[in-house]
Amino acid sequence: MASMRAHGGASTVGGKKVDLFGYAVDTNTAPWIDKIKKVKNYDDAGEVLVEMNVKNCPPDLATYNATLQKIFECASKSTEPVTNESKFCAMMDLLEEMSHRNRIKPNEESWTWVMKACVASGNFRVGYVIERVMKTECGSCPADLVAANEATAQKAKSEGREHPSHFSKQASLFESVDNQLN
Repeated sequence: MASMRAHGGASTVGGKKVDLFGYAVDTNTAPWIDKIKKVKNYDDAGEVLVEMNVKNCPPDLATYNATLQKIFECASKSTEPVTNESKFCAMMDLLEEMSHRNRIKPNEESWTWVMKACVASGNFRVGYVIERVMKTECGSCPADLVAANEATAQKAKSEGREHPSHFSKQASLFESVDNQLN
């Protein structure tokens, strides 16, 4: 029997990629990437990924990176506003799918889109985490994004917003115990 080498959800048999059931896997992701680039909302980009899988064309790194870019660029996930929408969460969900479902390791471009989202949203705390992830996983983080994230952090500090306001409104443990005893 021909040797099989696992790669993501597909294997190679006799030089051809096949799925678990032996059906040929389409590796031409270019038309799908073009389709992703044309969507208006990032939920639609996710639908393209689903359609790819249905057509037995598993997404590759370039497809996932195009989807991360689209999440960053789109104004919203859908045409109607979504309460508590989070591009960061959508990106992390996609990175999880890449890594665990399809065994594709995110590269520097992948993480750069996540870092750009942190900077654009002003979420410098998460930006610090993504910077460390990038340095560990990719060896570096783009200096312009590091500087922009740090500028956001310094601005928050100078405005007294370095720590989330809901933390400053909480009574300390000792104050709450003292109030209960008195």
